[in-house]
Amino acid sequence: MTYRNYEPGKDFGFAHVGLAVSDADRSARFYERVLGLTIGARRITDNLKIVNLHTGDLVIELLEYVPAPPVKREAGFFDHIAFTVPDLDAAVERLREQGVPFETEAPRQAVGHRLIFCAGPDGERIELMER
Repeated sequence: MTYRNYEPGKDFGFAHVGLAVSDADRSARFYERVLGLTIGARRITDNLKIVNLHTGDLVIELLEYVPAPPVKREAGFFDHIAFTVPDLDAAVERLREQGVPFETEAPRQAVGHRLIFCAGPDGERIELMER
């Protein structure tokens, strides 16, 4: 397959990230109360409960399949969602106080930033990266 080069930002703009979860309401509460995102529109279709979350220009679309799909979706797998924070140590302390599990005990330096990974309600990987 041959790909044509397009002018950056001309044809495609970012809309949202869709994240499959087992319980959209539980996940929405986590992202709102623990990470401070704003809950937006909620929709229900024949087989899907959708909750939109907002932070800055980013929209995360929580997708709860009803009933749950028989096979876990693997193609196009996202490794993690990353959020920037002004004070990583304060963010880690606040999340630990709420029982959020972390992959490591302490942040590390990588790609020019201090960062650490924690887990969301369904075990999704969440990166916190200091601005």
